[in-house]
Amino acid sequence: MAKDYFQDITPPGGGGPIRPSTPGPDQGAPTPPPQDHDEAQSVPIHITEVPDAEPEPVTGMGAVSDPSIRGIRNISAPTRIRPRLDPDVRAMPGVGLGGLPPKPRQRFSRLWIWALAALSLLVLGSLFLFIFRSTKVTVTPKSEVATLTGTSPLIARAAEGESSDVLTYTVQMSDLEDSEVVPVQGTTHVETKASGSITVYNSYSASPVRLVKNTRFEGQGGLIFRAPADVVVPGRSGTNPGSINITVVADEAGEKYNIPPTARFTLPGLRSTAAMYSGVYAKSSAAMVGGFSGDRPGAAPGALESAVAQVRSRLEAKARESALAQAGDNATIFPELVAISYQTLPNTTEAGGGVRIHEKAHIEIPVFPSESLAHAIAESAGINADMPVIFKPGDDFAVQVASTTPRLGQALTFSVSGSGLVVWKVDAGALSEALMGRSSDAFQGIVNGFPSVQEAHARIEPFWKSTFPAKASDIKIILVEPEAAR
Repeated sequence: MAKDYFQDITPPGGGGPIRPSTPGPDQGAPTPPPQDHDEAQSVPIHITEVPDAEPEPVTGMGAVSDPSIRGIRNISAPTRIRPRLDPDVRAMPGVGLGGLPPKPRQRFSRLWIWALAALSLLVLGSLFLFIFRSTKVTVTPKSEVATLTGTSPLIARAAEGESSDVLTYTVQMSDLEDSEVVPVQGTTHVETKASGSITVYNSYSASPVRLVKNTRFEGQGGLIFRAPADVVVPGRSGTNPGSINITVVADEAGEKYNIPPTARFTLPGLRSTAAMYSGVYAKSSAAMVGGFSGDRPGAAPGALESAVAQVRSRLEAKARESALAQAGDNATIFPELVAISYQTLPNTTEAGGGVRIHEKAHIEIPVFPSESLAHAIAESAGINADMPVIFKPGDDFAVQVASTTPRLGQALTFSVSGSGLVVWKVDAGALSEALMGRSSDAFQGIVNGFPSVQEAHARIEPFWKSTFPAKASDIKIILVEPEAAR
């Protein structure tokens, strides 16, 4: 292996720095070409000691002051000359290096492809929606304006279900509570009676059972609660007993009447008739509350009445909102007919020294079947409604109650005044079935067979077809509000 003679070369006679040697006479001769043999050759190394001298300043890139001194560190690299393009070739538009045309701009080409694809999808989607959209039939129901004077009162009968012969109603009951804080002023002696809601059942007879005012209900421990008004308990239906929810009040004041929910109340007044005594009973699902007898922090009389009035006003507004929330397409509710009764609950002491008064509102909401009520109003206005109709009240429509607080089992008499619109109900399903698969020429004749339709227009899709779709689900019936109701 040939040695690397440039490593660890130490000049003889000392460790001074190695200076570049002066080329000898043989160094200028050309180097003979290498010969093919395996023998190692001796490479002479000439070392000439040169006295230390100050380095000459370099005057140019890679220049040395003494041209006779050469070495690895002072050999200047030759300057590379960059090839220059022919100016005639660079000036020619559309010609690249080597005379080849330039590469196409692929980015803009791809953008155009994506744009065309998106446009194609948009066109195809629009065409699909246009061809396959549903056939539409626009129907204006028959209607007639009803003018009501209020001279012909309406009478509604309480019933469990709906009847097509007479106007019926049911009563929805609920309770609301609210409170207000008033300043304390002395003490006052308070005696209040507990009260609560119970459900009275009638499994004794299929006929209603009437209970008079102050009927006694006996709970646990022999405590007596009384009904504040007459009650009519509906008769049983098969094996299901008739039932009604009422509010009862304790016979005396005191906290002992604040009893928990009771599984069974008996009626002592029916004890003489064993079958009736066991068949008419009551249950409670909530505790009786409000019973108290003793001294409590009081308030100024004027402040107390004012606070009670404010609380009851808020309860009334909540009761009206609750009544309207129960209305729907098949149920009609008149806020004017809602009955509200109030009960003052015991006051409580606040941590800050005030007294909080509590009020409870018992709400009874008459609910009418919309179709039966519309028929009754139409008859009151002299309109012959021989088919199902609905009633749309006008802005001047008003209701006034003519009877006492409505209770289940009693007739409710009220009057209506103002104006409204009686609208005939259209059976959209029957109309779709009558039109499916039929020619457009038969459209008017088919529509004339529906007396509840005042006017109708059809648009068959796709436009080149002249027959209605074979499926009723592909025919969309759109009901338009009559002009008089707008």
